[in-house]
Amino acid sequence: MAFFLLLTAGVRAQEDAGAARFDIPAQPLPAALDSFSRQSGYQVSADADDLAGQQSHPVSGELTVSSALDRLLVGTGLSWYFGAGRTVVVRGPVALGGAQMLPAVKVQGDAPRQAAAADRPYATAGSSAYIGKKDIERFRGLSVGDMFKGTTGVLVAENRNSGGLNINIRGMQGQGRVPVLVDGARQETTVYRGYAGVTSRSYVDPDLIGGVEIDKGPTMGASGTGAIGGLVSMRTLNADDIAKPGNDWGLRLRGSLVGNNSGSPAPIGTQAGYNVGGLGTPSHYRTDCQPGSTLCDGLYNLDNAYPPDGSMDRPGLLDFDGHAGSLAVTRRLAGADLVAAYAQRRQGNYFAGEHGPTPTLDLSDRIDRGFYTEIRPEVDGASRVRGGEEVVNTHFESESVLLKTRLYPSDEHTLDLSYLRYDSEYGELMPSELLWLGRIKQTRPSEVTANTYTARYQWQPFDNDWLDLDSHFWHTDTESRNNSYSDEMLELLNGRPGTEIYQRWGGDVSNTTSITSLGDLQFRYGLAWQREDVEPKRDEEGNGFGLRDGEREETSGFLAMKWTFVPTLTLDAGIRYTRYDSGDRRPTEVNDPNSDFCVDGNGDGECDPLYNDFSGSGSAPMASLLWEPLRGLQFFAKYSEALRMPSLFETTTGFSVAAVPGQRIKPERAENKEVGMNILKDDLFAGGDALRFKLAYFENRTEDYITRTIPNTWDDTSIGQNGALFRIQNLESVEFHGLELSLEYDLGWVYTELGGTRYNSIELCHEGSYRRQRCTDYGVASSYINNMIPPKWQANATLGFRLFDRTLEVGARNTWMGARNRVPEYNDQTAGRFARPIPWHKYSILDAFVTWTPNDTLSVDFNVDNVTDEYYLDALSLGMVPAPGRTARLGVTVNY
Repeated sequence: MAFFLLLTAGVRAQEDAGAARFDIPAQPLPAALDSFSRQSGYQVSADADDLAGQQSHPVSGELTVSSALDRLLVGTGLSWYFGAGRTVVVRGPVALGGAQMLPAVKVQGDAPRQAAAADRPYATAGSSAYIGKKDIERFRGLSVGDMFKGTTGVLVAENRNSGGLNINIRGMQGQGRVPVLVDGARQETTVYRGYAGVTSRSYVDPDLIGGVEIDKGPTMGASGTGAIGGLVSMRTLNADDIAKPGNDWGLRLRGSLVGNNSGSPAPIGTQAGYNVGGLGTPSHYRTDCQPGSTLCDGLYNLDNAYPPDGSMDRPGLLDFDGHAGSLAVTRRLAGADLVAAYAQRRQGNYFAGEHGPTPTLDLSDRIDRGFYTEIRPEVDGASRVRGGEEVVNTHFESESVLLKTRLYPSDEHTLDLSYLRYDSEYGELMPSELLWLGRIKQTRPSEVTANTYTARYQWQPFDNDWLDLDSHFWHTDTESRNNSYSDEMLELLNGRPGTEIYQRWGGDVSNTTSITSLGDLQFRYGLAWQREDVEPKRDEEGNGFGLRDGEREETSGFLAMKWTFVPTLTLDAGIRYTRYDSGDRRPTEVNDPNSDFCVDGNGDGECDPLYNDFSGSGSAPMASLLWEPLRGLQFFAKYSEALRMPSLFETTTGFSVAAVPGQRIKPERAENKEVGMNILKDDLFAGGDALRFKLAYFENRTEDYITRTIPNTWDDTSIGQNGALFRIQNLESVEFHGLELSLEYDLGWVYTELGGTRYNSIELCHEGSYRRQRCTDYGVASSYINNMIPPKWQANATLGFRLFDRTLEVGARNTWMGARNRVPEYNDQTAGRFARPIPWHKYSILDAFVTWTPNDTLSVDFNVDNVTDEYYLDALSLGMVPAPGRTARLGVTVNY
């Protein structure tokens, strides 16, 4: 502690303007200069008459102070210059005949310095993260979720399937526990993944994203309803991401070439990986047959255990068979910013790495049957796919369109409208087939179309501290068809999947009231509403097994207070109330006339069908205390509760799993405790350097965790076949305790980033039938949570250099991931084929990058992901799908 106090003791003034991150929306110029002062650390002086009635342009991103001021003052007719120390003077036009310095007015807010989006994680009570546009472009990888790689405490589950995002934050994921917002809209859909589980997916193209903010744990904002694990807020491109500073128009053209893939999907039925037998194929092979005997032919031929050799035709490092491209244009008009963008990407099946725990085929289990020798092969490894082999069903193709405008009706009002369309065909491997069927095969591609409509209105009167209104209204419409079933599986299911239509409508309104007479006191309050509707598409072939049919509505309200009652102490506290109603349109049959649920209302002698209808409500508080004894050094403590009401999936009936009528599902209640420290310091060891540091210890407990389990012996299993197989029930509790570290240091020509999460306690507790242990750290029988448990540790480190007057940037990032928690050899509480924990080995992945930027028009990126060509399964993989091996990517960006 004494060491950090010494580090923060002094602040050097500097004449030169270094780079900083800015996030200043368009607003009246005095307020914009106030924000500039707080985010840059420079004091601003100006004449009040020169600023009156002036409107600023928005400023966003990592810019020098000079560039930020130039952009801020576009169209105002004002100029500026550096004064003494860290001072900036803004002045009006110089009169002919000589200049005259007008009396200066200091423009500086009373509130403490608020960091820009990139600095917010190091200046707030609680944990958060930020991914900027530059990081998204550099670390996009082969899968969409790769852009989150290296974010401390954040993982992407089932990253190698579908192109969708399923975010895990400190062990929480799925069913709205970690909502992914795109311009404030929720588009998450739940996709059935066989008996092995389900996954929640949100769809977006990284080329159209301007920045990502991540809150870890509950938040007291209008959009945080039900977000017990955290909140991911994505912002699509705006005018500042495209136009150069000072320009009223802009064009950005980006193209990428991607290696280590087949370029196009393999023909349907193409095989890969070892075949050790299963449903549809024999469980053994035969050899040593007598000459002329047919006992070793056909399905029993040992050659069937090996896939065709063609799946090992891996391309060279610089064979770029995949591509991605995007075009974005913007135009700034008087009172409006217009944006239009198009993005496309296409890549074939990727190839696994060749070094590490690659699988081998064990043929040692042999039995002499007299006429032949019976061989029962086993795969020694986490997956059947061989090292360096093409991983079938990992191809991906998408097109996206973005239309967006920001209107400025007056100095105090802004209106944002956007439309985002996402179309994709993709391959995915059904986990159930990987576990049960004899062969891994290329299947028909799955399909998804997602439309997102958003509107945001802000009213910020400059002279009214009681009004700072912010409202969102949105609608998402998603159609998805999951075709990831082989013909053998479709025969077993006696059906064909259909298309699911998932629609959401939502909105929120919030306001901030400042009371300056009581110091820095703010009240935030608002309302949020959301409606969901899911149903099978009626006019198509297919019985749509597994698809749900129901509707759900949720409302919430919150009230929060933030008060800096002394200059160094800030209290933030609030409470949220939530209510939901959910109805199932698909009936549940009651098969036993002696059941308590049997009602013969129409007198036909048979039990009437039941319809699930759930509702509930509750409130949850939150409070944090932030102490800043020295500028840039903070200590904090936070206690937060949050409620997640049962989701639409959890309250409706589908294939193999359903809620039980008459059995109440309690809402999940998260109780999170966190303490930590922040350091945010510039000019610490040298002029222009920057240190960002965060250390946090957290204890997160979720009571009444909702998941799928097997029925207890005392449960009524007379309610339909689905209800007798699996149940949606509450577990007693789920806990994750751990320590998290984030550090960034930037010296200009060299920079580094370090991060890591270590869990010292993971505990899942459940009292039910067939349980010998009440609590484990690895899972519960047939539960979805079995493949949502993060490793006990993960870490990342980045080192980069800026050379040749910062026109060339080279660097590397290494990611370390611990192995999955061990499942005991005996007394395994998850034994069986349903939702079996997917093991992954610990792994270390090195990614290298080079960026050449000769001017502000051209940028060239060359990346090599997985430099050492490691063979590994991603953490939280739902299926046994190895990740890509060594992959080269070449990208070119042109800005006009």
